[in-house]
Amino acid sequence: MDLELFTSLSKYPFIYGEKLFDSQELKQNKTCTEKCLQKDCKLLNEKTANLQEYICNKGYNNILFLIGQDKFIINGIIFENNTSVPVGRKEVRKEYIFDRQVILLFNLKIKKIEEYILEKINVATEQNFSIFHDFKTAMNIIYRCTHDLINKEPGANFYEKLENCDISLKDLYDSLDLITSQLGMMDTIINPSSITFGEKREINLYKLFDKITKLFRHLSIKNKVIIVLKNIDGQYIRDSRCYESIEFIALILLDNALKYSAPNSTIEVELSRLNRNKVKVKIKNIGPLVSDENKERIFEKFFRDDSAKNFSKEGIGIGLWVAQKILEAHGSKLCYYKGSTSNYGIGLNIFEFDLETIP
Repeated sequence: MDLELFTSLSKYPFIYGEKLFDSQELKQNKTCTEKCLQKDCKLLNEKTANLQEYICNKGYNNILFLIGQDKFIINGIIFENNTSVPVGRKEVRKEYIFDRQVILLFNLKIKKIEEYILEKINVATEQNFSIFHDFKTAMNIIYRCTHDLINKEPGANFYEKLENCDISLKDLYDSLDLITSQLGMMDTIINPSSITFGEKREINLYKLFDKITKLFRHLSIKNKVIIVLKNIDGQYIRDSRCYESIEFIALILLDNALKYSAPNSTIEVELSRLNRNKVKVKIKNIGPLVSDENKERIFEKFFRDDSAKNFSKEGIGIGLWVAQKILEAHGSKLCYYKGSTSNYGIGLNIFEFDLETIP
């Protein structure tokens, strides 16, 4: 749930991330802000169950709200049956005394509001993206016509003909190939269950990234960025058995790297064999670094870190969410790391995942 929305709804002071916030009706307890050095109420940030409670070193009640992927801690309050806070302190802190059931009811209302918002977002997403189906059909027609034009060029097969054709026609074909591939991802956004449609088949990740790297050639030149594909240990990368949706992984990660790369930098795509039955993929780029508090949130639907918003106006925060869902369907996970050095918030970003290969 959005911090601003929670602030407007809550009449209780709370903690979000590492910061203490006043509510609309009640400021943070002075004992919490001025007299407490430990701030042990924040230990609830490490908990994973909704409505877990903690009595801090000052004797106050603190309770954890899990709303979607967000954690809010209602802090510095006193439940009516609290015996940890001295009677004298209760007398001067009457406005911080609440019935536990009222807090639980507030949590229930917040949950309902969050569910309603997500439902509206999903409906709006389906409505907005459904118009892409007609556009997708039109692009497929243009793509096929371009394919037919290339087939008229001299050569023993299509790929020879593609190499022999004019550079403008080749760039057009690559651009259309990229666009039609990206449009195919819209079905996954509208219907995430389509990630596992169809039978699994053998796909070579090195060949997949090689193909998509070439499709991004025109855009990388325009953005003054070089894309380099590396087989780190030089050993043959075995095929993986995957759903067709795995092809979107290369599209999403390279598009993301290009979108958030500093000019005159290099994007490195590294593949290596972890062992006989697993391959690791790393995508490295120099660009805006994700804040520590949001390194997991960037995989949430529609979430964008402030550094990304300030660097590029493109994107709606859905690509990494799709990528994570695809990898989860393949028993894997996309992780984000950053380099130890940075210059004005620009540094090394690393996205990494591994995948089982066929023995």
